[in-house]
Amino acid sequence: MIKFKQRYENLIGFIILILLTGYILIPGLKTFNLSFLQNNEFTILHYKEFFSIKANVISLTNTILLGFSTVIVCGLIGTSLAFFIGYFEFPHKNIVGKLLLTPVMVPGVIIVIAFIQLYGENGIITKSIEGIFNLDGIPFKFTGFWGILFVHAYTQYIYFFLNVSVAIKHIDYSTVEAAKNLGAKKSKIFFSIILPFITPALIASSIITFITGIGSFSAPSLIGDKFRVLTTQILFAKSNNHMETASVQVVLLTLVAFTFLFLCRYYEKKSSFPSQVKGVLIEKVSIENSLLKIIFTALTGLLILFILLPVITIFILSFVTSGTWLIEIFPKDFSLNNYIKIFTKSNSLRPFINSVNMSILAGFLGVVLAVPCSYIIVKTKSKFKFSIEALAMLPLALPASAIAMNLINVFNKPNIFALNKILVGSYILLPISYFIGILPLILRSTNISMYNLNDTYEEASKSLGGSWIYTFRKITLPIIMPGIISGVLLGFIRCVGEYTSSAYLYTVSNKPISIAMVNAVFEYEIGLAMAYGVLTISFILILSLISNILTKKY
Repeated sequence: MIKFKQRYENLIGFIILILLTGYILIPGLKTFNLSFLQNNEFTILHYKEFFSIKANVISLTNTILLGFSTVIVCGLIGTSLAFFIGYFEFPHKNIVGKLLLTPVMVPGVIIVIAFIQLYGENGIITKSIEGIFNLDGIPFKFTGFWGILFVHAYTQYIYFFLNVSVAIKHIDYSTVEAAKNLGAKKSKIFFSIILPFITPALIASSIITFITGIGSFSAPSLIGDKFRVLTTQILFAKSNNHMETASVQVVLLTLVAFTFLFLCRYYEKKSSFPSQVKGVLIEKVSIENSLLKIIFTALTGLLILFILLPVITIFILSFVTSGTWLIEIFPKDFSLNNYIKIFTKSNSLRPFINSVNMSILAGFLGVVLAVPCSYIIVKTKSKFKFSIEALAMLPLALPASAIAMNLINVFNKPNIFALNKILVGSYILLPISYFIGILPLILRSTNISMYNLNDTYEEASKSLGGSWIYTFRKITLPIIMPGIISGVLLGFIRCVGEYTSSAYLYTVSNKPISIAMVNAVFEYEIGLAMAYGVLTISFILILSLISNILTKKY
């Protein structure tokens, strides 16, 4: 019986491994191979050409610079906010903590568009400052490196904030008290005790922030101006059918991501960190001084205003009548026309429906593959478990543009994984790209729940005569369902407003809402673009509420 179970598990593992190889590994190898081919012969000519052009070298340097700068800025902001919430006691702290999570709920492309309306050359805040101080020109430029970094700071500090917040909750405060009693200074305590303890969280956050930063496409394409990065150059090369050049750029972008990943992992393993010991929780500090309270409250208010301002802007501008807001600083003509247009004209509503359908499909595919993957990894001794985990988590280290180009290179010809059809230009390729991108999220979340699945529960059910289906439905599924729901929700949020892979893979039949928003901006229909944004954010909020209800149910 045990041997039969192991054979069955190995068979399932082998099938999963084949699927992961076909949709993740082979596309990556195809791109790598194409970067070294010229007339079906091996050559390094494409790499020589890339590095011989100054603009290409600059784009590569800019990409690395942007990645490191994003990590530094987001690390400072996110870590400071984590200590701000975790260390101080102040009124409505829980509400402030939840509001700081707002950027997670808003797709990146919507944030960029909202920031353009606020801080762009003709933005509301930019023009207001110019008018108030009677300046001869705009006070700042919301373009190039600093504009992109500003967007990244807003959208990506969240990784540090969440991870460091969790780490702070597990700090053994008795160790800190012991150091104080021995006369250690605050700086010594921070660098000798607190910093080493939160370093794993900092490393994990740095990895995801760096990869997200170098893979950023929305901000560089919309406000990058002359600051070129690899993601925009890849699309330019692909649009001009220079697939070998695009493949070289994808390989270099992937190499940068993996190099940073391995360096972080090497440092993490080489360094010794204190184990998480269950001890005394950190003491919250209450601010007693009246003046400090006022300053603290004011800074908190400004912080929340800055966080919520883009969302408020999206909502207000969604009512601006298209074509009426061209010269004035503030819009004056408001109506429901944008929403009426979306819900009465099928062509206007179609992008939203496309995005929802493709996100649901990607989530469904993610669950179908992630659940058996998780079971093989956590609950079995299958000889394929380590290969499955490595391949399933690989997309976490791949920028979305790299995933998209890998799929283009492998599915531009018929093959067995495409049922001998060409998928480039078809509806299905974009949701497949979404699915590959969110697979690690669903798998990681499901793994956490799978570890909570005690084998004795299943064995007890079977010993009492419960069938495999009954056991799965009544015992296994309720235990792992919260992890599945959490992973799918995170994946859906990432997919529904996804812009990077959409720009590479969308067709007329599946144009997503992110592309529709950008098109509306370029057609001076700001109100329509913002109405799309409100629709997307509202749908995500509703889905989040439903997922919370379902999670509590299980």
